[in-house]
Amino acid sequence: MPSKEADILVGRRYLAKGYLDQALELFTRNADTVLPQDWTTLRDKLLERGRIQDMVRVCDLGHVPIPSEQLLVRGDKALMTKDIDLVINLYELASADRPRWEKVVDVLVEMPDRKRQAVAIAGRYLVDPVAAPAAVRAAPTPIKAFK
Repeated sequence: MPSKEADILVGRRYLAKGYLDQALELFTRNADTVLPQDWTTLRDKLLERGRIQDMVRVCDLGHVPIPSEQLLVRGDKALMTKDIDLVINLYELASADRPRWEKVVDVLVEMPDRKRQAVAIAGRYLVDPVAAPAAVRAAPTPIKAFK
């Protein structure tokens, strides 16, 4: 359909000039015919601007991979500034490794109001459920009634 081709062509022009919202709108409307390289370019530009949610949406719509390495680098920088919520979001998207999660827990420990979050992060990413068996409590001894 010519209008789809025209939408995509105009979307590419918007993308080239940096009008990401307009390009995103046109690409989304014609998602089935947009080329993977167009989605990749849009993804990269959205990431450059820190628009993580839109970038994830583009990756999903365009079937392009999430740039894990770039997200990890951005998360490492955010960890230095202790923007812990951003760090957690980026690390979860990028499937961060254990040493990175250990650093997150170390930063959370320094924040008294984040104790529960530190425990939750440690439980989710640092505790190996196979290696750490659940604490076993002995069952209570049943009381027998004597007549």
